[in-house]
Amino acid sequence: MYSTTRVYLRDDNGDKFFGEGPCHLLNGIERTGSLRAAAEEMEMAYTKALRLLRHAEATLGFPLTERTIGGKGGGGSRLTPQAKEFVQKYETFRDACRQTNEKLYRQIFTKAASPVLACVLMASGESRRFGDNKLLAPFHGEPLICRILAATDSSLFARRVVVTRHSEITKLCGGMGIPTVLHSFPYRSDTVRLGLEALDDNPPDGCMFCPCDQPFLSKDTIENMIQAFMGEPEYIYRLSWNGTPGSPLIFPRKYFAELKHLPQGKGGSCLLQSYPEQVRYIEAASHWELKDIDTREDLEMMEKNPMGKQFFSP
Repeated sequence: MYSTTRVYLRDDNGDKFFGEGPCHLLNGIERTGSLRAAAEEMEMAYTKALRLLRHAEATLGFPLTERTIGGKGGGGSRLTPQAKEFVQKYETFRDACRQTNEKLYRQIFTKAASPVLACVLMASGESRRFGDNKLLAPFHGEPLICRILAATDSSLFARRVVVTRHSEITKLCGGMGIPTVLHSFPYRSDTVRLGLEALDDNPPDGCMFCPCDQPFLSKDTIENMIQAFMGEPEYIYRLSWNGTPGSPLIFPRKYFAELKHLPQGKGGSCLLQSYPEQVRYIEAASHWELKDIDTREDLEMMEKNPMGKQFFSP
């Protein structure tokens, strides 16, 4: 049993004029540069999409989109500055409503319920320095990505989702029963946004963002981070070693709206500069846990190094 919060805005006559549909539509326009393309992504008729926007604009009193003319792509649409500000306010308001509702639900319907934590596994890298998909490269007898899939065991999280550009990863995870989001967007910020959007139907209290190329990241360390979050779920948690910060990170729900609007190409760690007092660092068991694989030389070194091999002892 769980609760679901749907947030709509109504005009003075009590009619709905804005909610998740228009919000997703505007975000789609921002990504694709086209109202028609955004509507197609949502499997919505173009005429309906246009009607939704016109209704919202009439109520708000300002335009939500503006046309771009000419250029290589032949023109399209983009959000107005007022629209960008309004979408961010709506998402912040919506997420706050959901968070408040979830707290009330736990207080009234459950007894001492623990915070709900999800995990977004970041598997969208292009592996340019490696030469091909490093996450599928053999590492101690199995694809590299399997190391992090084991460390983030499904028993630790309410939900997991792998976000990737690679159909091979989708196939591998699908065979293990792990949900995936397959996409073609270019930036790390896209991976963060898509991971959170996959959780929108029932947002968790927090989300761990975990890379898939740190093979020595252990289940024990992930559990330590989870336990810290469960004790004080209002903080951001980041793995570190002797003062050197790394990944993964856990963000409370109150930061989800900002994470969905990260600067182009940036990851969630760029938010930490704005909230340094909210960050808690969790010490890794070894500096090996923070090491990632970028090249084939990295892979060979980490497989052969005896300090690394101890993580794979029976």
